[in-house]
Amino acid sequence: MRQGFDTWLLIAVLLLVLCSVCFVYTASSAKAERNYDDNAFFLKRQLLRLLFGLIAMFAISRIDYHEVLARAPLFYVAALLMLIVLLFLPESMAIRGSHRWFVLGPMQVQPSEIAKFCLIFYLAANLAKPQLDVRNFTDGLLPQFVLIGAIALAVVLEPDMGTAIIISSVGFFMLFLRGARLQHLFALVSTGALAALALLLRVEYQRDRVESFLASVFGAAEPGWQVKQSLIGLGDGGLLGLGLGKSRQKLLFLPDPHTDFILSIIGEEMGLIGTLGVLALFFIILWRGFRIAQAAPDAGGRLAAFGVTLAIGLSAFVNIAVVTNLLPTTGIPLPFVSYGGSSLIVHLAAIGVLLNISQSVKPKKAGGVNKIPLARTKWYRDRKK
Repeated sequence: MRQGFDTWLLIAVLLLVLCSVCFVYTASSAKAERNYDDNAFFLKRQLLRLLFGLIAMFAISRIDYHEVLARAPLFYVAALLMLIVLLFLPESMAIRGSHRWFVLGPMQVQPSEIAKFCLIFYLAANLAKPQLDVRNFTDGLLPQFVLIGAIALAVVLEPDMGTAIIISSVGFFMLFLRGARLQHLFALVSTGALAALALLLRVEYQRDRVESFLASVFGAAEPGWQVKQSLIGLGDGGLLGLGLGKSRQKLLFLPDPHTDFILSIIGEEMGLIGTLGVLALFFIILWRGFRIAQAAPDAGGRLAAFGVTLAIGLSAFVNIAVVTNLLPTTGIPLPFVSYGGSSLIVHLAAIGVLLNISQSVKPKKAGGVNKIPLARTKWYRDRKK
């Protein structure tokens, strides 16, 4: 049964990208003016990426999601190969000490963002098969864990621990939703957590971030410079904010305010009211996404919708927690809002799949007058005659 797009979901996403256009400009203008002599430098790039993202979203929303799930294995292999190639790039191509991006002229492509949704669709396609029994550890659950672990390990080695944790969390929640045994999942999660801790201890700057965060939480030290400036911006905004374009933290106090810490600029200029407005839009996306998953006509659509919604929700939660010093700095952008090409385009494309699923709903059970026995309906018609 077909119906129209989920209007609430579409409106929430479009309002967030409108917010992105506005605050990428105001947050980046000082840096763009200083470095490129053009205060709209980052805005122009964001608008171009937004155009590609919206085209991808509406184009994919017209493609039956079963076609996406059918090709998910190819997408998964391609994404994994890109992640592996990243690990063998020379050190001269590293950006801020990490191999997270392919630099193609003026463009930077982040394969981990692509791999996140490729894994979701591949898992949804696998777990929807009736012959797969995830309660069977060896034949059912373990192969799915290998799929999750291969992507997560490649992302950790970039290194990018935050994205790897989000990818792993979404994968395990999908396995739980499909009916995997809790004791099996607990064993796998424990193994993954120990491996992540061992890798974390080997990467100096990530270890320093965690130690700095813990020291600030327990009052032994102040938060790191970025987080400290973020908290100052949020505090200066108060209830109603300083006004659009009047942020002081963007004047080179907060490094890269248009990327991971853009919510701090929103809070400074629009206050607590503006920040809560952004949070409300994400809650709408979560609400509608889980409703779409609930109404999906089959297991594949249900799992894909759940995975996409959860990935967006977790990314937003981690970003907001970092900006407010509730988690260590991770480098996770705010979906649909932060400056960046890969994140924006890939998240909009994933929304396209969600919109397509929203057009296919379960047939409703008979209700109302249809519950009346035929003899009684016939008696009523005869009585009218």
